[in-house]
Amino acid sequence: MKILFLCQYFPPEPGAPAARTHEHTREWVRQGHDVTVICGIPNHPDGEVPRAYKRDFIYEEIHDDVQVLRVWFYVTPNRGKIRRSISFLSFMFASLFWGIFRGGRADVVVATSPQLLCGAAGYLLSRIKRCPFVFEVRDLWPDQIVDLGVIRNQRIITWLRKLESFLYEKAAAIVTVAEAVRQKLIERGLPPGKVHTITNAIALDIFAPRDRIGTMRHRYGWSENFLVMYIGTHGMSQGLETVIAAAEKLQDVEGLRFVFVGAGAERENLMALAGEKGLENVEFIPAQPRAETPDFYAAADLCLVPLKKKEVFLTNIPSKMFEIMACARPILLGAEGQARELLEAANAGVAYAPEDADALVEAVRVFHNDPDQGRLFGENGRRYVEQHCNRALKAQEMLDVLFSTTEK
Repeated sequence: MKILFLCQYFPPEPGAPAARTHEHTREWVRQGHDVTVICGIPNHPDGEVPRAYKRDFIYEEIHDDVQVLRVWFYVTPNRGKIRRSISFLSFMFASLFWGIFRGGRADVVVATSPQLLCGAAGYLLSRIKRCPFVFEVRDLWPDQIVDLGVIRNQRIITWLRKLESFLYEKAAAIVTVAEAVRQKLIERGLPPGKVHTITNAIALDIFAPRDRIGTMRHRYGWSENFLVMYIGTHGMSQGLETVIAAAEKLQDVEGLRFVFVGAGAERENLMALAGEKGLENVEFIPAQPRAETPDFYAAADLCLVPLKKKEVFLTNIPSKMFEIMACARPILLGAEGQARELLEAANAGVAYAPEDADALVEAVRVFHNDPDQGRLFGENGRRYVEQHCNRALKAQEMLDVLFSTTEK
């Protein structure tokens, strides 16, 4: 089967869409399928393009035997509504253009959200290639950006909802990453047989338990400090101000440090907030190569997975939960809904009320006073992902969905 896959982000860029797309397509190629990924030039999340990608409009590469077409588009940091909207629009046109002229034939076209314009490009490309269109829905847009207050213009919201409904109607199949999202779409009237849930998973050979006293503790001089670590996007969705507030309340605890690793629209504001409060127990580290992420998790005594207290996040399962469990580290989850159900099913950590600094403080104190409990949660998490979250098996489930669309 020849698969044409549109995803704005792809390694070396960090983040869940890039990782999921990379690991699925790599597995499909291993099985003998012909896969081409159309993505943007590397820039996420800071909007900085490496010098090697500043000369041409398209770059053709082979990444783990997957053909990758990296296309030029309007690049901007992961902040600012107008500039990001222009960026999404320009990627839609660029991916459509190069998909037509360099993507070759296709048996199926897949496009992944959250941004809907990538889905629009995928649908148009499928019409031109005369093949089925499969829409992967990672997050419910525009619900999420409306709930977060990113967009308030009712005309734009109405237009986005119409585009969302159009793409759902035209897709031969829809793939969600959480069962709660699938149920929401069915409640909206979509046929149950059209909507499939293929949860996120993890490459168990890459994300695996490692020594706590290892590379990162030596590199950053953390020694035997108790590390509460957040790795990922520093954006609007995470509500990391709550973590800063908790760190302030825990300044008196000797040897306890909060470590933030990553980048995003809110990073500078968070650094400024920690500086204003004079927090010496907080440390910020820039985004690191994905290959080093397991070493950072190994150094952590407690891994944070926070989200804002919004209804739309009840259907979200942050992909970092699978990474943390695979590395056998305990999770401190600030979320409800599907994420909490997963945590409890795996018995891999403790949940606290989202955006509640006092609840976060109490949970950190419990783990700090009983490190053996944290190790037990970590072991439970590793056992769970080994049984339920093998990336190769999930890649096969999605491949089965793609095959089903070509047989109709």
